Amino acid sequence: MKVHKRIQGMTLLEVVIAMLLLSILMTSIAFGGTSVLLAVKNRTENVSKYELAMNKAQAVVLSEGKQFANSATFSISTTGLITYYEAKDSGSSDVFTLQRKEVNLKSELQQLGLGDMISLTVQRLANDPNAVEVKLSMVDEDGRAYENSAFMRKVIDASPLLPRDFSQRCQSSFASSKECTVPLMFPARGLLKDGNLVTSLSSNGFAQSTSTSPWQLADFTYRLTGTDNGTFNGITVYKNLKISTSATATILCPIVPPMVGIDGTITATAAVRVGG
Repeated sequence: MKVHKRIQGMTLLEVVIAMLLLSILMTSIAFGGTSVLLAVKNRTENVSKYELAMNKAQAVVLSEGKQFANSATFSISTTGLITYYEAKDSGSSDVFTLQRKEVNLKSELQQLGLGDMISLTVQRLANDPNAVEVKLSMVDEDGRAYENSAFMRKVIDASPLLPRDFSQRCQSSFASSKECTVPLMFPARGLLKDGNLVTSLSSNGFAQSTSTSPWQLADFTYRLTGTDNGTFNGITVYKNLKISTSATATILCPIVPPMVGIDGTITATAAVRVGG
């Protein structure tokens, strides 16, 4: 019987020890589980916070890009400031006016409270001079990096085309003064001759066809003029094209030479029948 009681005592002690070990284990699991849950919760909340910040930054870029799409020309400063000229229909003879505007994305992010969280770089795409890439990046408290890009694209082709009523404008002018001055839809940087920009050019300075009978091909002089010449992004431009001729015929065929727009686009050589 003594041996039996001793065995019972040993069993009770083991049970107590086992219970203590189990309680320690459960406590460790509880605290450990709480730590894991807190870590997952913190990480999830951080990810959501930074993703929300990135989405806000992208929304700013896309919002500014809607107006930027109507720009005729733009430039980017070393600080990422975008200066562009928005094309506005003047409501007269298809001639556009250009309004200077700016996109300061850093200031926009600062106003949203994201200026210290998100860094950005603004650059023109090498393979698409009409597009701007805005690179957004930030690093969270745990050192994880978030990066994304948003794009702004200019869709206007700022070719310095003649207005649609060009023939009507010049018909009476040629009959009386042998010259005609018309406004350009977009201003021109210059006339193109042998790959160079010039402001004055005679018709013998470029090829012209003689197979346009009964049209008369006369010698013409083209000159970019205008007292309201402007400067866009440091480039001198001309808003009017003056065409002069000495011909006396009632039917004339001026072949307008190529002109270069402020965004670098080049118009095609065009023959326009005037009169008759």
